[in-house]
Amino acid sequence: MPLYKVALLSFVALATMVNPLAVAPSFIALTDGASRKTRASVAFVAGMSCIAVLTIFFLAGNYVFNFFGITVPAFQIMGGILFLTNALRSLIADDRRAFNIGGEKRIEDSDVEKADIDPSSIAIVPIAVPMLSGPGAITSVMVLVNLYPEIEQRLAVIVAIVAVGVVSWLVLLSALPLSRIIGDRGRAVFTKIMSLLLGAIGIQFIINGVKPVIIEILKTRP
Repeated sequence: MPLYKVALLSFVALATMVNPLAVAPSFIALTDGASRKTRASVAFVAGMSCIAVLTIFFLAGNYVFNFFGITVPAFQIMGGILFLTNALRSLIADDRRAFNIGGEKRIEDSDVEKADIDPSSIAIVPIAVPMLSGPGAITSVMVLVNLYPEIEQRLAVIVAIVAVGVVSWLVLLSALPLSRIIGDRGRAVFTKIMSLLLGAIGIQFIINGVKPVIIEILKTRP
């Protein structure tokens, strides 16, 4: 597969799971009353922290697989199921505020104690982890690490991780104007479109994981 396709597929999968647009309302609530400079600082640290967390799990993915004795097809199937179920949840969920596409619960405005909040202390937790780089995004990079084993392909995935982190930073940086422009309906439409893509990627991952298992079973038949 051409490297640009590897990077593009990885970017779509990760961007859908990270989904910075879904984090924007919580970011606005958590940084309520902060100066523009502080908001910019929190957005930058959150985006860079997201890159760092996903890159660490991407590089450590093989060690985790070897330690637990997990095969690549098994994780591809599990990752595909996770992608597909989260996509279906987003497509059919009635309460869009409760879940994002990646499966993590977002902090609602009513859950945020606006008093006694130091905006500079929230960039890494909870914005970067677990709101941006949560279980869904971490699972994605661990699927990708074995889906693309060649050095060039892994570099393409890292490029995609960096791109997702930069996009997340820019979205959070412009959270206030974006929120006014696209509104709730715009965010809902974007989420549905990304969910369709995520569901298709999940089905393809399941197919890729099941295929070698079936071939192995057929080979071992007497």
